[in-house]
Amino acid sequence: MNVIESRRVARAGRDLASRESGMTLMELLIVVVIVGILAAVALPSYQNYMIKGKRADAKAVLSEAANWLERTHVANGCYNYANMTDCQAQSGTATVLPFTASPKSGAANYKVSIAYASSGQQYTLSATPCGNGGASCPAGSTSHTDGDCNVLTVNNLGQQGESGSKDVAFCWQK
Repeated sequence: MNVIESRRVARAGRDLASRESGMTLMELLIVVVIVGILAAVALPSYQNYMIKGKRADAKAVLSEAANWLERTHVANGCYNYANMTDCQAQSGTATVLPFTASPKSGAANYKVSIAYASSGQQYTLSATPCGNGGASCPAGSTSHTDGDCNVLTVNNLGQQGESGSKDVAFCWQK
């Protein structure tokens, strides 16, 4: 092989290598469109998954608070006061929930509150998403909304409720 032929072969190899490296604009646009479609499908699923997780934690906190209130009722004779004497007098030191947010530590997603009725013999626990106006969530809370279930409730009879667009069975499913 002479010098001229070896230069021609080397130049042809460089030309072939330079044409094969990189992407065309069309290939890049196709990749961007595919990534966009995948993101459009995955993002709503991810958001629903996150809402369900936060809702599950709120239900667990409500159940724990209901159990705590039942123990208080057994020990004192009512839900709304902290000891038996105060329960009988219906005055004194009020019962305060041991936690008022869900999750119990970290940034709150739900505000947990209680309403008493019938001389402290009935209660309704509520978990209100922190993104709802008037939820009075602690500082540093996440702005969380749940259009499907909104405010979750449970009362002293174990009756579960919700105020969103879905029904109780959907919101309180296991």
